[in-house]
Amino acid sequence: MQGLARWLIRTLTPAVAVPTLIALVFSSLIGAVVVDRLEHAHQQAAQDAFARETGEVTLRIEERLKAYRQVLISARALFLASREVTRSEWQSYVEALHLPENYPGIQGVGFAVHVSPDQLARHEERIRAEGFPDYRVSPPGPRREYGAIIYLEPFDWRNQRAFGYDMLSEPVRREAMTRALQLGVPALSGKVRLVQETTIDPQPGVLLYVPVFRRSADLGTPAQRERAFLGWVYSPFRMNDLIAGTLGNAGPRIRLRIYDGHDTKPETLLFDSHPGMDGTTELSDRNLLELDSRVWTLMFDAPPHLAPSHTTGNRLETGAIVLICGLLVLLTFSLASAHSRARELDRISSSLRSSEARYSTLVNQSRDGIAALDADLHFSFLNPRLQRLLGHPEGSLNGTPFTALWPPGDPAHRSRFLARLLRGEPATYEQTLLTADGSYLTAIVTDAPHLDKDGRLQSVILSVTDISERKASEERIHYLATHDSLTGLANRASFLDQMNSSLLMARRQHSRFALLYLDLDHFKEVNDSLGHAAGDALLIETAKRMRHCLRATDLLARQGGDEFTALLHDMGGMNEALAVAEKIRRAINAPFILDGRETRVSVSIGIALYPDHGTDLASLTRRADAAMYRTKSIGRNGASGAITRRNPP
Repeated sequence: MQGLARWLIRTLTPAVAVPTLIALVFSSLIGAVVVDRLEHAHQQAAQDAFARETGEVTLRIEERLKAYRQVLISARALFLASREVTRSEWQSYVEALHLPENYPGIQGVGFAVHVSPDQLARHEERIRAEGFPDYRVSPPGPRREYGAIIYLEPFDWRNQRAFGYDMLSEPVRREAMTRALQLGVPALSGKVRLVQETTIDPQPGVLLYVPVFRRSADLGTPAQRERAFLGWVYSPFRMNDLIAGTLGNAGPRIRLRIYDGHDTKPETLLFDSHPGMDGTTELSDRNLLELDSRVWTLMFDAPPHLAPSHTTGNRLETGAIVLICGLLVLLTFSLASAHSRARELDRISSSLRSSEARYSTLVNQSRDGIAALDADLHFSFLNPRLQRLLGHPEGSLNGTPFTALWPPGDPAHRSRFLARLLRGEPATYEQTLLTADGSYLTAIVTDAPHLDKDGRLQSVILSVTDISERKASEERIHYLATHDSLTGLANRASFLDQMNSSLLMARRQHSRFALLYLDLDHFKEVNDSLGHAAGDALLIETAKRMRHCLRATDLLARQGGDEFTALLHDMGGMNEALAVAEKIRRAINAPFILDGRETRVSVSIGIALYPDHGTDLASLTRRADAAMYRTKSIGRNGASGAITRRNPP
């Protein structure tokens, strides 16, 4: 003990204590600053990751509502494709949608007819004659107008509760229905209690309305739309069923509340993924989602007991900082004490080896690819994950330039890449990389260049994240949004976009183009006699024949049912367009083999030229449609050009 005391006295002399104390104070201050900045960086990273996750959830909800809106727009096409949609046709259409599997959350697809007071009694008698002797419009009582539900499939016990319900009798529904009629566009309602709800598992609900007008009616003004108005195609949604599944993997960790409008009051709450949870949150985000002229406020919270914990990582980093500060103090102390220097150096060396082993384990077991480049941008290290992504054996890429994995071409991009690294500027970017089997993968690459004290590039650290599957999903979603799922042709929305672009180009270049409106003759007889599968096969073969009759620069689209449109660019005049139409007519007249039987159909075609028959989308479409009906009226199986109408003086 006396020897230890004497050793302590010898060690803690002013020459040893003063520099050690200074080092302790300095390292404590630096450590506190670094820990504070790391904590701030962790919080910012957590908030950024949370915002990305909530943005993806918002996008999934928006895409789901857009898909359901397209269901109603397609349902409206039934009324535009035929003079009368019967109850059995409506039932067959909705059954073909397979709502529970393909569109979870839709309570049903229905049609509400617009009835005036003087037509009410006749309307009720007509529905009763269809086999519903107890049918009546509810709630009873005189009103200025009625919006009675006459079709609602699937017609199960829950939806039967809404049969005959006058949705115009309820203010929230009435506002959305009136907005759809006046604007002629889909409209989403505010928060309601659905007529289908019972006392078992009640949920807030909303309804989406799409107005239906008479075929070929002029809809340019509100008054014209009101005169041509027939009713509303609509769908009721139970919010819990609608939003189910959109949270994905984030569901257990994120609380989502959806409010109708901008106010976040209890009475406007539409959905709460974790009802009854207290208001304490670690992370929060707020997104506004505009859906069919209505705003939803999405409130995201990550309560402490649900949010992902970074405690272990924080402790490791804090421990590393404390270790570094301690090393500084110990090194200072070792300079004043030769006796303790060997022991301290040995401990520091062991600690460094342990840290290196930990970081090596983290790099080798990372789910992201990690690589190091030398000053010439050649690989000097690749972790196992990156070698598996690229499909190369271990060590085979060492010494290979990183840019050798890039697709050929665009030397300017390579020059900019090298210039940025030479400036020491890190970046994160999307890059396509060549794999060992000759295929390509799409990755997010983050590079971090390291310069020496003279500003020369020494090395670069790369982090590579494979996003090939996500890119493929995005491309698939875009394809489905712009193409008809049966024929692979452009759908109505994509065709309208191309029409608008063609109008702008034709105006600038003073050129002509032709719009062809095509409708198959006798398609319904094929569908009724051979079945829907044969009808689908006929539509697919029809699309192929039409495509072969057009140039690569022309656009063919399916409008719905057996109606198609074609956009022919750079037309010299009506005779040239009629020649193309005749080519299509002959191709369609050739026999079809369906289920081993020879079947024949024909096509009626209407043609409108820009600018001869109109200078805007609505007028061209109307003239082409009228020309097509003129073809049908004079015997079908032919083509007619639109009638040129002179403007009055």
